[in-house]
Amino acid sequence: MGIRQSALQRLRKNSISAKEIASQAWCEKQMELYITTPMPQTFAMKKGTDFHEVQKSAVFVPLSVPPSTWPDRLYKTAYENYTSLSSLAEKGFCRELKLYGSINGFKVSGQLDELRIENGKVVVVEDKTVKGADSISEARLRPDKIQASLYKKLLEDIRQERYTMANFSSSYSIDNMPISKEFAEGLESIGIKKELQTTKEMYRKMFDAMLNIPEISESVEIRYFARETKELVSNVKVTYDEPMLSSWLKDSMLYWSGEREAKPVAESEKWKCNSCRFFGKECTAWSGKVS
Repeated sequence: MGIRQSALQRLRKNSISAKEIASQAWCEKQMELYITTPMPQTFAMKKGTDFHEVQKSAVFVPLSVPPSTWPDRLYKTAYENYTSLSSLAEKGFCRELKLYGSINGFKVSGQLDELRIENGKVVVVEDKTVKGADSISEARLRPDKIQASLYKKLLEDIRQERYTMANFSSSYSIDNMPISKEFAEGLESIGIKKELQTTKEMYRKMFDAMLNIPEISESVEIRYFARETKELVSNVKVTYDEPMLSSWLKDSMLYWSGEREAKPVAESEKWKCNSCRFFGKECTAWSGKVS
């Protein structure tokens, strides 16, 4: 018998996103098919992307120098994270913060929507768009709650130095990752000092800034906005449930490690298939009429 492949090896990925882990709570099979069956961006997906662009523009100032290589893009992420965290200190909130971490030895990352200081503590906020003013069901809330909770865990792991600059450097091999000459010249032109023109040094500043954020609140917040009007539909605050998250991560990692195949929804939740683009085509887990 050959060595079992992990899902990452089979899917030709080198890391897992927080969104993918959360999506397993809606339908694991659907999550996998989104990876293996690339499809054009839908209208709903574009609306969601446009919404997030508007949200982050309030405080987020992107690096004006365009990256051309992978090290350039990594540097850009660290620079924008660092400037976003400056907004947290100055304005009491920041948006679009890229987080990195490790779960069961797998590289994990995710784009946190917002951090806000409330009563002296940092609140993790996740924004979602929904159709109209639909009520938020428990089935819809569960993956979103997992995603927001995972962001809190990743951020807390950095603050408590369970995941450090050394861990990141080792996982992403940034010691031997010089930025391109053109990118360095661009950084020079906007006044970034020579000593800060390395990926490793910029990530060092980013991790230092994360270490110094205030205590993180035990509550996470999920905000739902109407896709068309952008109006706030619902604001759900939930208490961070570490046992729930740990249990979920333990189960979800069985898929990523290759110990089991992707699971379709349970029979009691096969109503979800009605809105799935893969139902009856790439996925035949539930044949016949779905009710």
